[in-house]
Amino acid sequence: MASVEDRWMRTVRDENGHVVLTAAGKPKKERSDRYGKGLRWLVRWREPDGTPRKMSFRTQDQAEAHKSIVEADKLRGTYIDVRAGEETFGAYATRWLADQTTDPLTRQEIGNRLRRYVEPYALWKTQLRAIKPGGVQTWLRQVADVRTSAGTPLAASTRGVVFAHVSAILNSAVQDELIGKNPARASSVNAPSAQGRKIVPWSREWVSGMHSELPEQYRVFVPLAAGLGLRQGELFGLSPDDVDWLRGWVKVRRQVKIVGARLVFAPPKGGKEREVPLPATVRDELAAYLAAHPAKEVTLPWREADGKPTTVKLAVTTRESAACNRNHFNQNVWKPAQQRVGMPSSRENGMHALRHYYASVLLDAGENIKAVSEYLGHHSATVTLNYYAHLLPTSETRTRAAIDAVLGVPGAPGVPRAMAEGGVTSMDGQNSRNSSDSAPRSAS
Repeated sequence: MASVEDRWMRTVRDENGHVVLTAAGKPKKERSDRYGKGLRWLVRWREPDGTPRKMSFRTQDQAEAHKSIVEADKLRGTYIDVRAGEETFGAYATRWLADQTTDPLTRQEIGNRLRRYVEPYALWKTQLRAIKPGGVQTWLRQVADVRTSAGTPLAASTRGVVFAHVSAILNSAVQDELIGKNPARASSVNAPSAQGRKIVPWSREWVSGMHSELPEQYRVFVPLAAGLGLRQGELFGLSPDDVDWLRGWVKVRRQVKIVGARLVFAPPKGGKEREVPLPATVRDELAAYLAAHPAKEVTLPWREADGKPTTVKLAVTTRESAACNRNHFNQNVWKPAQQRVGMPSSRENGMHALRHYYASVLLDAGENIKAVSEYLGHHSATVTLNYYAHLLPTSETRTRAAIDAVLGVPGAPGVPRAMAEGGVTSMDGQNSRNSSDSAPRSAS
């Protein structure tokens, strides 16, 4: 049991060690040698493992309250060592990040966010046990005042992601028994909520315009992105060896990422490989491209900047026969093409917009939401629904037909190669081989 002691006053005892009573029958008190020095009230208790502990308080009420909490926590099995939580949030966050098993790029991005949006504020240097809901709310208000380089407020989605990192770190501290509960989860904390932004698919003019304005070296990215729904890194990491030309499937096995300042091969997002139906129009465009631009072998480290060297024959490479670098591509290839098309050079109009376009085509065709989720590589169908809308059940055959119906009809959105009677017609109106033919030997 815990006990409370008065360090300034002590009980008077006679020469036989018996307690001396006052006229009222209460133990008589006298000043101790510590009278007026330090905190007056001392609580003593033992931890569940028997280790003795003590803590001083200014008032008796504070000491009695701590005694009650200790005894209740021990009974509930929620007791936390009083010395725990002395570590600052920043120090613990650094250890927490180093222990994460996510891919290097994810750790790098989390570290960058913590460095930019948490480290400059008082929360970073606060002891874990001293962090209260009010402190978390103060930090959220400070982050809400942050302005981007363009002078605009930090997006609610970004603030929400950073808040999720902070909450996860505090939750880990709870699991490590450094603090009793996560202050970020208190009802008084107004967590940022992402402002619902409706995804508006590109117009057919923008899709076909980007196909026309991109350099010929990279033009095939448009039908690949709009017809397969691949992410940018997955497009950069696509190999002809991933294509089942006869069955009409594409295996998404890898992506090209930037870890530190170096390009690496890595598994698709979430480490989840997937298969995507290959429409005939996209197959033909890719086959024609590979006939003119044979795939090149590229060697990059796997996952880590110092990872195992891995060689892959890439479908699209730079003029230097290297893997595409998203920073260079977006700035020097994609944005100039956007300007020539006449669309805003905003983040919403990046290459990822073609992935949304792919999803919108399937949505219009009534494809099964579970199938679309699998083709996009989403974690669950719920994620897909959060981005898009309800879809009607069907099969992967309809997926191929849906893409072919859109990309394969003259004048349809983003037609890289339109289906024409007796053959295939490209965007520039030139005829290609019949789409019913199998893939050329150079593309197999």
